[in-house]
Amino acid sequence: MRAKDRIPCIRIPGVPSEAVRTFVRFLYSSCYEKEAMKRFVLHLLVLSHTFSVPSLKRVCSEHLEHGLLTMENVIDALQLARMCDASRLELLCIRFIVNNFKSISTSEGWKVMRKTDPQLEQELLEYVVEADSRKQEKTKRIEERKIYLQLYDAMEALMHICKDGCRNIGPHDKVLKGGEGACNFPACKGLELLVRHFSSCKVRVPGGCTHCKRMWQLLELHSRMCGEPDVCKVPLCKHFKEKMKQQSKKDEVKWNLLVSKVMAAKATVNSLSKFKASGPYGININTW
Repeated sequence: MRAKDRIPCIRIPGVPSEAVRTFVRFLYSSCYEKEAMKRFVLHLLVLSHTFSVPSLKRVCSEHLEHGLLTMENVIDALQLARMCDASRLELLCIRFIVNNFKSISTSEGWKVMRKTDPQLEQELLEYVVEADSRKQEKTKRIEERKIYLQLYDAMEALMHICKDGCRNIGPHDKVLKGGEGACNFPACKGLELLVRHFSSCKVRVPGGCTHCKRMWQLLELHSRMCGEPDVCKVPLCKHFKEKMKQQSKKDEVKWNLLVSKVMAAKATVNSLSKFKASGPYGININTW
């Protein structure tokens, strides 16, 4: 087409003239004004793809990644990223939507997308469900690791009580000096209540008392982890070693799995120290 003054021109529908001016300036100088980029980043992304200017596409994607992507424009940005073959930007948009789904799902962009592209909406909903499942699984693994670390701490505290002696509890064959300080093993605080109950409980038989059952389980777990049952000072260590020979294959597999999990917690205790930042562990007899 030609304007009234007969100067040749190219019309680009849907793109503001200021955006085109910024685009042309970038073509000749590789420069742009920050304010113009902020206002027309999505228009410039489309222009960079339409006229094959990969350097501008990269600049637009980087700006969207580092601050220009918002809850109001992310749906448009995702659709344009797909149209413009900007795979990294597409992934960033999906992640942004998943992380801010509650707010974005009520935005105008989402409402328009629901009408014009229901398939994309379904895909995004599947991403949200998948991310939520991964989050729940991760939380479950973290909680399990905490329990295994508690059990490892309990095994260490049990050895401490029976071998070295604990200011709070015992042991049965050692007299502690009056000047000895308080126990530094966090799990001893939980074990103390369990040991005191176990020593005075009239039921005591496995399965007859919930607290005693926990104590029996701890003693058996120690026995399965102990390599010196003949000289070990932990009560019933050797007894449980003999008992293992009579257990079913199913029980053996169950205990071996638990031992491997606790030993894995021991191997990674340093890297998992962040789980102890909220306070020292005590053995929680209600979580195992």
